[in-house]
Amino acid sequence: MLKEPLKLISFALLLLSLTFGTIACDTQGSSNTDKLSAPVHLDKVTFNLQWLPEDVAYWVALDKGFWKEQNLDVNIIRGYGSGDTVTKIATKQAEFGIADVGTVILAQARENAPLKAVANFKDSYQGIVMYHDGLGIKSPKDLEGRSIIGAANASNTLFFPAFAKAAGIDQNTIEWKYIDPALQYGAFAQKQADAFTAMVKYIPRVEKLIGKPIAFFSYRDDGKLDRYGETIIVHEDILKENPEMVRRFVAGFLKGLQYSIENPSEVGQIVKKYVPESDPEITVKMWESELNFKAIVGEEQYSNGLGSMSKDRMAKTIKIVLDAYGINKELSPNSVYTTEFLPHEPLFPPKQ
Repeated sequence: MLKEPLKLISFALLLLSLTFGTIACDTQGSSNTDKLSAPVHLDKVTFNLQWLPEDVAYWVALDKGFWKEQNLDVNIIRGYGSGDTVTKIATKQAEFGIADVGTVILAQARENAPLKAVANFKDSYQGIVMYHDGLGIKSPKDLEGRSIIGAANASNTLFFPAFAKAAGIDQNTIEWKYIDPALQYGAFAQKQADAFTAMVKYIPRVEKLIGKPIAFFSYRDDGKLDRYGETIIVHEDILKENPEMVRRFVAGFLKGLQYSIENPSEVGQIVKKYVPESDPEITVKMWESELNFKAIVGEEQYSNGLGSMSKDRMAKTIKIVLDAYGINKELSPNSVYTTEFLPHEPLFPPKQ
């Protein structure tokens, strides 16, 4: 006697579940068919940093899902200096990397390294030499005969000869102390050397350790070496074989960069999620120091969008680097960089 009513109830429940299931899917902008289909495939790629995982843009891109929107699963790994990252990308140990474009230029001039810069990360090279007070150091030339902390593969160490040449420093008088990156700040604070070649972003970290403002010379300003800084680099084979993946990676990265510039107060807590040992307050100060130094964004980015590079300025960058190392070789800007993989609709930084 109960069989027919039970059939009716079951049929009604089935209709009800189908109705609500369809509503839920429509809310997410998909259909029942979409929900039953296989999950979207994410291309797995490795992103080799130039140094410790401290810059904010890539963590923001990861945290906000900007790469996932591009169907990319990005594995971020630390680097050991731009020189090492260039080698890793040239030997296909990672698909993408961050490296100082000066190091890329040297690798191409010396070894015809098969890689290119596809997006500008830092418009201006931010290498500096910090020094302790009370040593009588008032000009870059006063660094002669001093000891300087550095790292063998770091761009600021590799590019020091260019700064020395421009500033009239006899670099043969410099005593280099190569120390592990994680220990450099403490070593300088403890006065294990007179000076420390680093990036402008590290000033807040050092000042916190020593408890007072630090003096420094800038490669860009004191050495008159105004050139491009860090870039996203890719092996030429990948550019030919999978150009769409490169476009997607660049798009996600630049979206993370744009968000970081627009929301600097958020970046400390975001980085903390992925780098537990980081100090959110110092992370924010480091990022703001780069922005204030105009290391990230220059006039070019306000005009043409984030990631942009120009032939004229790249030619100037090439000349600065090759002249500094006494390399007599013609190197075309087109062999060093391309803007082919930037978004068709540029992403702009907030107005000044």
